[in-house]
Amino acid sequence: MKKRIYLNISFLASSAVLCVSVLLVTIFYNFYINEQKRSIKDYSHIMVNVLETIELENFESITNIGNSGYRLTIVETNGKVVFDTATDPEYLDNHIEREEIIEALEQGYGESIRYSTTIERNTYYYAILLPNNLILRISRDIDTMISVFIRIIPGIFLIIVSILIISFIIAPALTRKILKPLEETTLNIEGIISGKELREVNTYDELLPFIQAVSKQNQEIKKYIKALKERANTMEAITSNMNEGLIIVDKNKNILLANPSSIRILGGIERLSYTNNSFIRLCRNMEINEALHDCINLVESRDITINLSDKYLNILINPIMDEGSILGALILVVDYTEKHMLEMARREFSSNVSHELKTPLTIINGYAEMIETGMVKQDDIKRFSRIIREEGTRLLYLIDSIMKLSKIEEKQVKEYFPIDVYSIAKDTVNKLSIAALDKNIDLKVSGNEAIINGNQTMIEELLYNLIDNGIKYTRPFGRVSVSIEKYEDYCYIKVSDTGIGIPKKDQDRVFERFYTVDKSRSRKTQSTGLGLSIVKHIVEYHNGTIELRSEENKGTEITVILPSNF
Repeated sequence: MKKRIYLNISFLASSAVLCVSVLLVTIFYNFYINEQKRSIKDYSHIMVNVLETIELENFESITNIGNSGYRLTIVETNGKVVFDTATDPEYLDNHIEREEIIEALEQGYGESIRYSTTIERNTYYYAILLPNNLILRISRDIDTMISVFIRIIPGIFLIIVSILIISFIIAPALTRKILKPLEETTLNIEGIISGKELREVNTYDELLPFIQAVSKQNQEIKKYIKALKERANTMEAITSNMNEGLIIVDKNKNILLANPSSIRILGGIERLSYTNNSFIRLCRNMEINEALHDCINLVESRDITINLSDKYLNILINPIMDEGSILGALILVVDYTEKHMLEMARREFSSNVSHELKTPLTIINGYAEMIETGMVKQDDIKRFSRIIREEGTRLLYLIDSIMKLSKIEEKQVKEYFPIDVYSIAKDTVNKLSIAALDKNIDLKVSGNEAIINGNQTMIEELLYNLIDNGIKYTRPFGRVSVSIEKYEDYCYIKVSDTGIGIPKKDQDRVFERFYTVDKSRSRKTQSTGLGLSIVKHIVEYHNGTIELRSEENKGTEITVILPSNF
């Protein structure tokens, strides 16, 4: 330990001296270079003024410049050397490709530094373009950084040796000073492990985080375990509240996780735990098990759709991989039964609409064609025209009912205002009193004021359809009664009649679109089969409920319950 501390101290001190030396040499050398450049540039500007007074043939008079350490060269713009203080121009190469000459020709001045392997020194060149189109170039040798550094190596070596000697002297005392707090820290840590409280020790600030980390280790472990439990609880809460089934199995198809929805959808026993059991114990469907087998063995995702116990399921199975190895599979079970039923209802609705529209149009088109081709006697034209008008009226009524139903379904923002249901019921009874009178039906309304928050247009439509249905399906001299009552926070609308009633087998379907109990009677009454469907949608729009009680040949009672405030 002591030897290591000594070596570290010596290494750090020596490295510091070396780094500082390199830094100082670099700074000094940059200063030295800049100073040399400035000196040469100043000298060159002086020589420019001198040369302006001397003719080219008299340049020999300044040959003593070379003794000052500067070398002066005169170059023509074509690169030919016409004068040089150090060498006979006849022996010099053309300078047109020299960097400083090129720059001087381009921008009036130029400079460059070139290294000479002969004298192992750098030479700085500075060139100026003279007014007489000659180029003055002044150069001077300058030391390289390496040569400067070599000159100070003895001093650096002496300093490093001194540091090593000093380090050897102070290392034992410094080692003891460093190890003492560590020894105290070791004793303190042993006490913490044995359950004692953290005591204050005389140590370095840098060691305090380590000591505190050890003292808090048990607390951190406890926090980590608590966090794992919370994460597990969160995961369990998420999976438990998923509508979709989620199952995770290992590569042997043993269940690691199965949320309640998966057990419910696949028909398992919900109070049982299937964890660590084979998947086939939860689901015995061969198609699903084969898909899981293929997913794990072929390492391929599977997407299947099946009908399981009157449920329409979409099963997504994906392999779980780790660094190319199969660990298991994740199974997502989606129950789209409701969506499927809605799609079936939509298709049935489209089919019914097509059928209901086609029938009157076929009748209209057939009679119109007979009249057009003259196949009808003059006496029958009036009767055929009446049939065409009646079918056209029925067609318009059907289209109007479909549009009303669509508008109710499309309303996303609900519009509620205070309305009096009893007042609306009285107005509706008045509107339909003539229809009731034509069949000698006793039509009455009873009750009292019933204020609710609702859509007045829809409530009018609801009452109209219920009362109109009662009149249509009640025999002459029968009775249709409308009752409006308010109990606490609910409004009760009852429409009862002494009509033909609804068979038991049809009572669950009378609120479906286009459903009619008796097709022949529906045509006579011009029923579209949409009236009660519209009523049902209006009730749902108002968050209400609807009840039906009926007995064949005795009558029907429909009760609508609407909340007053919602």
